[in-house]
Amino acid sequence: MTSDLRDAFRSLTRDRGFACLAVVLLALTGGATTAVYAVVDAVLLQPMALRSQERTVVIWQRDSARGTPVVEVALGEVGKWREHATSFDALGVFGSVNFSLSLIDGDSRTRLRSSWVSAPFFEIVGIGPQLGRVLDANDEAGNQSRVAVISDGFWKQHFGSDRRVVGRIIRVQEGGESSQRALEVVGVMPPGFDFPRGVDLWLPAAPGIRASAMPDPTNPDDVAWYLDHLRVFYALGRLREGASATQAEQELGRLIRQVEKDSPMGAPPEAVVTAIDDYLVGPAKPVLWTMFAGAVVMVLLACSSVAGLHLFRSARQDRAIAIQLALGATRSRLIRRSLVESAIIASAGAFGAVGIAWLATRALVLAAPLDVPRLATANVGAPAVLAVMVSLATLTALLSGVWPAVFIGHVDAGRTLTTGARTAMHPRERLFQRGVVGWQVAVAVVLLSGAALFVRSVQHLDGTPLGFLADGLVSVDLQPSATGIDRWDQFYDALRTRTEGLPHVLSTGAVSMRPLLGPIGSDTIPALKGQEGLGADAPWRRHARANLQSVTPGYFRTLGTRLLAGRDFTPDDRAASPNVVIVSASAAGRYWPGRNPIGELILVATQRTPGSVEQPRWHTVVGVVEDVRYRGITDPRLDLYLPAAQSTNRVQYLLVRTTATPAQVAADVRAIAHDLDSAVDVGETSAMTDVVMRETAPWRFAMRVLIAFGILAAALATAGLVGLVGLAVTLRRRELGIRAALGATPGRLRLHVLTETAWTAATATMVGMLAAVIIWRLADGLLVDTPPHDPLSIAGAGLLTFLAGIVGCMVPAARAAATDPAEGLRS
Repeated sequence: MTSDLRDAFRSLTRDRGFACLAVVLLALTGGATTAVYAVVDAVLLQPMALRSQERTVVIWQRDSARGTPVVEVALGEVGKWREHATSFDALGVFGSVNFSLSLIDGDSRTRLRSSWVSAPFFEIVGIGPQLGRVLDANDEAGNQSRVAVISDGFWKQHFGSDRRVVGRIIRVQEGGESSQRALEVVGVMPPGFDFPRGVDLWLPAAPGIRASAMPDPTNPDDVAWYLDHLRVFYALGRLREGASATQAEQELGRLIRQVEKDSPMGAPPEAVVTAIDDYLVGPAKPVLWTMFAGAVVMVLLACSSVAGLHLFRSARQDRAIAIQLALGATRSRLIRRSLVESAIIASAGAFGAVGIAWLATRALVLAAPLDVPRLATANVGAPAVLAVMVSLATLTALLSGVWPAVFIGHVDAGRTLTTGARTAMHPRERLFQRGVVGWQVAVAVVLLSGAALFVRSVQHLDGTPLGFLADGLVSVDLQPSATGIDRWDQFYDALRTRTEGLPHVLSTGAVSMRPLLGPIGSDTIPALKGQEGLGADAPWRRHARANLQSVTPGYFRTLGTRLLAGRDFTPDDRAASPNVVIVSASAAGRYWPGRNPIGELILVATQRTPGSVEQPRWHTVVGVVEDVRYRGITDPRLDLYLPAAQSTNRVQYLLVRTTATPAQVAADVRAIAHDLDSAVDVGETSAMTDVVMRETAPWRFAMRVLIAFGILAAALATAGLVGLVGLAVTLRRRELGIRAALGATPGRLRLHVLTETAWTAATATMVGMLAAVIIWRLADGLLVDTPPHDPLSIAGAGLLTFLAGIVGCMVPAARAAATDPAEGLRS
């Protein structure tokens, strides 16, 4: 074995160009694959901090008839499911969004994120507290939350990891509440538990609803109605043994149709049962698996390329091999040495892959969307990742070394020494070489076409009308300490007035939920004139759900949203003034097709009048604006806007059109806000350009990775074609010399050599284009306004790969054209 190692090192040292190229190929592809696997392992494969993760599901509803992909569930609704559904061991709820609380500590206020959860929530996740206890059924009683479970991060930051925290009282205030609340800390969750993501406090759900949403929590009828119909939750369930998500979805669908057939919100939606990991990872999951599949293919491409290099090298050394055989060397020893050479190259490639994998992992973490859970924990040094790296090195050694060993087994020493050189490849060798090159070309076409499809998707996303101008637009989340909605609005009016006085501010406006905030918002099904009544056949039940927003005067101007008809809101649109509404272009077209909506009446149940709360009132349409993307860049909705002074929905986001940096705007707005209200809670400041980039980040991430893979695959395919032509030129020196002696011009020789290669490349390109149509159909859900069979993307990728291969082959073809007839005849 020692002599085999010594001979292998000596041979590779003599052929340094081959060895270096092979090591670089394996290091690049092995490092890239390991990096992708490190990310996939951290995000998808490592078990979550949950009990029975494979049976834990998240449930919401979908209203396809009204174009609403996400409809939240109500606490009482889930209670009825718990009584009748047989597909679950347990069912609970958690808040569909984390709502803000202000921690009161003397004169200071700190923004906290909290989630309403029911008692079964902690039993389902199966994670106990590190201190104290979790919420139980007794905590659900009462009209107001009295206890809280806190996160490990909140415990460390605000209590200095004090283990006596259980039993401590914290004082909090929700935006707009009339008084502060005292909460007893009953438990601390362990490190790493972050569900829902970003939560500082877990509070009991039923008291939260009674305290925050009900006009009269002492009225039993009000309590029952709100618990059954206030949809602000997702359900969390644990499937029973043997039950599938599909079965649970069908069973819940039947229950929903029975329970909700007379719902005041119209036709019942459908149930959506989603695995917990799919819910947490979201659209990143198929993107990551697509990346990993591409990385594995890249390793196979590299192995085939290195095998081709080995074969080309062996073909050039067939005379030396024949001499060694003639001098008594056994084929087994030569084959063993070839395998040792492959192992040395694979090992060197693996060592190089470690550094490349570390760099590539850092690059993937930085380039990936920011909201991918556990992404930052991706680590090349993880045991599973190291095991994959060792497996890749072993696989590459075997795959890249087996065919050269077979080649050595077919060398005919007597014939080779008699003729002086081989004049053609063995048919099986020729078939292998063509197959390898064809495979490389086809894969390059598939990867480049995938990159092109994502490029087209990003182009469509960039061209999507957002309804606002992101450049120079900054959003600031503020919650004043005002105890009533009137004082809340007065704070925002004063804040806007003073902010507009800044030299770098062009205009301001405020809105209840800023654009691109997420899939959850304020939904309503409006009624038109003549559609009153709650009967099962009421025409309004067939209307699409609308996204309801409260805005201040100046909002549309600040946002850059065009007014298409009618007028904007003015300071005269107050609570005591006639009720008015502005609708989006899509809403106008859906509710009043072919008619001018200005002056039409619409019934919306969020009208504020003196002495009343959230009563349905008729509103007159006074304006039409272009559509704005509030829920997501690929999720258009129908929008209805009410003046903030006439709405029960509070504005919470100040939008500033400015020529300054977001940091400068944040500092100035914070100073003004604290001057107006020393206890104001100032949250996140967002440049809307960054918000838009975050929205498109998953597609851009996939696009960049596939472009990198596609370019590398095209380079490997081109190298394979060049090697194929170079091998043909080497083995056909005599034939080319004879053709040159008989008068063949250099051009004819060049064409003769390229023709066979062109046919191989063209055939492989066609196969790759067909495979791309089939494979990328699986990723149809990831593409935006781009069919998986997009002719421009697939044909462009095929043409680019083909031309790259032909251009690359010009160099060995030129060598063939320059063949010296005498030299060729002598060989």
